[in-house]
Amino acid sequence: MNRRIIPAVLGALLLAAGAYSPVAQADASIPIADFFKKAEFSGAPVLSPDGQNMAVLTPRNGRFVLAVINLDTRASTVVASDPEWDVANPIWVNNRRLVFSINKGGEEVMEKQTGGGLFAVNSDGTSFRKLVISIKEATSANKPYKPVSVLTRVGGDSNDLIVVNNERGRDADLGASDVFRLDTTNGRMALLTFNNPGAVSGWVLDHDNVIRVASSMTVEDSSKRIIQTVYLRDDEKAPWKAIYKAYLDEGKDMNPLGFDFDNKTLFVAGRFNGRDKAGVHIWNTASNTAGELIAEHPEADIPAGLIFDESRKKVVGVSVQGMKPEMYYFDEDYARLQAMLDASLPGERVRFQWSGTHAVVFTSSTSNVGKLYHFDTAKKTLEPLYSVKPELEGKKLSEQTVIRYQARDGMSIPAYLTLPEGRRAKALPLVAYIHGGPHARDGYGFDPITQMLASRGFAVLQPQFRMSTGFGWKHHVAGWKQWGLAMQDDITDGIETLVKQGVVDRNRVCIIGASYGGYATMYGLVKNPDLYKCGINWVGVTDVKMLFTVNWSDMSGPVMDNIGAKMHGDPKTDDAYFAKVSAIGHADQIKAPVLMAYGSEDRRVPLIHGEKMRDVLLKQGNTVEWMVMTGEGHGWSKESNNIKWGETVYRFINRYIGDGATAAATTATTAGAGQP
Repeated sequence: MNRRIIPAVLGALLLAAGAYSPVAQADASIPIADFFKKAEFSGAPVLSPDGQNMAVLTPRNGRFVLAVINLDTRASTVVASDPEWDVANPIWVNNRRLVFSINKGGEEVMEKQTGGGLFAVNSDGTSFRKLVISIKEATSANKPYKPVSVLTRVGGDSNDLIVVNNERGRDADLGASDVFRLDTTNGRMALLTFNNPGAVSGWVLDHDNVIRVASSMTVEDSSKRIIQTVYLRDDEKAPWKAIYKAYLDEGKDMNPLGFDFDNKTLFVAGRFNGRDKAGVHIWNTASNTAGELIAEHPEADIPAGLIFDESRKKVVGVSVQGMKPEMYYFDEDYARLQAMLDASLPGERVRFQWSGTHAVVFTSSTSNVGKLYHFDTAKKTLEPLYSVKPELEGKKLSEQTVIRYQARDGMSIPAYLTLPEGRRAKALPLVAYIHGGPHARDGYGFDPITQMLASRGFAVLQPQFRMSTGFGWKHHVAGWKQWGLAMQDDITDGIETLVKQGVVDRNRVCIIGASYGGYATMYGLVKNPDLYKCGINWVGVTDVKMLFTVNWSDMSGPVMDNIGAKMHGDPKTDDAYFAKVSAIGHADQIKAPVLMAYGSEDRRVPLIHGEKMRDVLLKQGNTVEWMVMTGEGHGWSKESNNIKWGETVYRFINRYIGDGATAAATTATTAGAGQP
């Protein structure tokens, strides 16, 4: 394998048939609902192994259905649908058969999910088979739910998949599982891991479908810390050998990525040899150490992202999720195709799937939420297929830029800044939009709330404060037990930087966010009551200790006891910290009006978080707008609720820092001037 990164140098322009859209025109009157309507297609399309067909998820009667598009004839066939469920996660079993699961979209996957299951169907809609019952069916029949996740297809014309579940009833708190071969025509499963090293949460197969790597998580009796042990074996009859051990709370865990096509070279990702950011290495099996480093990034972790091309038997490249997505190639053919597509679609971010003579090309840019093209590699023709959100076609959106600023202790904080299109970047009203997690991050690309607010004249700041993931271990750990403290200061320091630069009007700043972002909203109003003119908290934590103590919550188990306690505080020893950073406990400091919304079925942050805060604020006379989304969990899955929420968010913000606030101030001034 050639592991040299090959630059995608621009080649001659491709002759593209109909590849260009009309030039987008600035339009500040896009209906708010258009930002929040379901996309015409959900997720990335999935090419069949031979590249002849493409599986897509498209809405019909309010639910996503599974359709198959033949790339030669463009004939489209809906092969699976349900009036109550979205079809999700399609995977090709072979060139004629697919499997999929069901859900109701949004954040329900983290909630009291009653979807799941696994179903199979042919690409013409025949030979449907239920392989695994849904959670709702299992509950109704008083049966344990045994979820199945797909590792790989067996290959060729086989109807079989290699899958993982905990069928043998092992303790699954840390992901204990087995590997099975599943026949998608009859649902029968054959156990493949009779010899299981125990408590395995992750498996890796070689390209002959031999199970070769097992990653196990166990709790150390003496310390209650979680230990990862990675096992490797030479073949299916060889014994398992431990090749790596690490404590999860030190950030040195290994992610085995897969084998090269010699079935000997093992690729792994992790923070080895004292590195702060995860990179991709070749594992040295002789010394059981991380060997050659084949992919790294100066600002971002690379915890995964290797791209395998089974038909060419090559590892072709690696994708990196930095502040902007990046792609690097080891393979000249892929680098050449990328260059041709980049030249044909200037100004667009271009990604593709390639099989045979067909490539499915996905593009996006500032004013392009997403378009799909078909590229015929033999004929060298590029043809538009569809737009992800046609209602935004031809409309000018606002550019999302990447900035960095310095926190008060010197730490560099990356952030996204979206400035309203067509407005001078001076004295703008600002919305600080804080991501959830907090061990998570924002991504680059279209966000409906951000773009809706920018279209109405608001600047939007999305800081990747300490504790955010993907920017190295030091950046993450710097946020441990810093709820309301340094994490909050990082947000404030970003706003102050923009104020000092003259971009933002200090007197027109609002803070909003969901989950942890809801907490940061409430505690921001506590800690900096004179900075914010309003706050919006949805599904937000209002007291950190309640994450551990409220009965109806899914924040429990070994991970929460170990890493969770270190990140968020230990309920056994950190009462002083919890008291200091409780938003409810300091609600008397809040001055600004607040909009709060919670899901009635939320298990991650139960409704009591919002109810307690609401009652305290109302008792002391604060302005509070309150909403409960019936039937929703930790976020909104229904399109109607997302549209309603977007319109409510805009009205609230506009009232306090937008044109509504300006009009109200003018009216008040005029009225005052008329008094004797």
